[in-house]
Amino acid sequence: MDEIANRVLALKDELVADRRFFHSHPETGWFTFFTTAVIAKRMRNLGYEVKLGREVVVPEARLGLGSKQQCEEAIKRARTLLNADEAKFLDAMEDGLTGLVATIDTGRKGKCIAYRFDIDCVDVTECGEDSHRPTKEGFSSDKPGCMHACGHDGHITMGLALAKLIKENLNDLNGKFKFIFQTAEEGTRGAVAMEKAGVLKGVDYLFGGHIGFQSTEPRALICGTKKLLATTKFDVKLTGRSAHAAGAPQEGANALLAAAQMALNMHGITRNSKGVTRINVGVLRAGEGRNVIAPNGYLACETRGETTELNEFMFNACKDIVDGVCKIYGVSSEITITGGTAGGDSSEEVTQIYYDAALASPFIDDDKIKRESDFSACEDFAHFMHAVQNSGGKSGYLMIGTSLKAGHHNAKFDFDEDSLMAGVDVFLRCAYALNSNI
Repeated sequence: MDEIANRVLALKDELVADRRFFHSHPETGWFTFFTTAVIAKRMRNLGYEVKLGREVVVPEARLGLGSKQQCEEAIKRARTLLNADEAKFLDAMEDGLTGLVATIDTGRKGKCIAYRFDIDCVDVTECGEDSHRPTKEGFSSDKPGCMHACGHDGHITMGLALAKLIKENLNDLNGKFKFIFQTAEEGTRGAVAMEKAGVLKGVDYLFGGHIGFQSTEPRALICGTKKLLATTKFDVKLTGRSAHAAGAPQEGANALLAAAQMALNMHGITRNSKGVTRINVGVLRAGEGRNVIAPNGYLACETRGETTELNEFMFNACKDIVDGVCKIYGVSSEITITGGTAGGDSSEEVTQIYYDAALASPFIDDDKIKRESDFSACEDFAHFMHAVQNSGGKSGYLMIGTSLKAGHHNAKFDFDEDSLMAGVDVFLRCAYALNSNI
């Protein structure tokens, strides 16, 4: 092993402990108060300049916010978990302005390199069986209905370890390093509000990635990700008119039938020959009683497209369906966008940097390195990536190989913790590839 690998290997126990710590205290979306505060304290202790709250999030640009009650409960829970020094960071987060950006400058001319790590969990109740390692070994979720079932606990861990190694070896490096710990990645709700706050200003290279997905073997790496799908998440609220279902059905306006008709027609949208498109109505609720014409309806929907234009094609078709069905059934509608991100492809230069780093890493087998693969799903990182590329910078997204006990967003999700070392090692080598002064 070379010196970089030895530095990473020395952090193995710390990596495992951190991952399990964050796994046991999950938080969703804009309510990552505890997680943000812990990261902020750790990064400040390392010597990074830490910004959070309104400095890194535009409040009005947030999507998919929860209720005031949920926010208050999340803050209260965070206070019970944080020590006094960590809790000091809560005030800046206000009503959910969570996530943070930490920067360190070598004082020497060089590239501005940014790394993005997502920090939120998903709405999944973790498996309580002894066959599930987090349960058996005592680090499962302490919050029912919330679980790090996508690997973001590992992403936080890699970000903190990478930040530590960059700080400890700052004399070897040039330029500036920026760490973006992003909340509300699930549902693609957070990147837009952070990007609008200017967190990418001056960034030359943006690196990001994910544990697992298409890379499902230990000691493997997919270096370049293509076809990150654009998406729009939206809710449709329908208002009809109640009436007696037998005595005066003609006086009602049936929001239940309208909602059902919308769902069927959305799933029947003609696909586009220019690329991949997706539509899903994941939730449909309507009605108040068996003998009442339904006065209300609700649909939770999402569209996806291989490009931003293809996603817009799908979303516009959905809006047309809502408008048309409303006229037919005499109901009114309100569409609320709750999340969304652009599509995109990794920059070829960044793919090559990842590839060279993987070849040099002893934590990755050469025969398990894949140069590129289609993602065929959505990731909020794509909005950041698109913004950096449009500003003349380079950005890319990798997938770190790991064995999975169950798929992402599954109650039994768990990953091989050795993959944490592989990720830190590759990201650190990227820093040296672009900003080494030795």
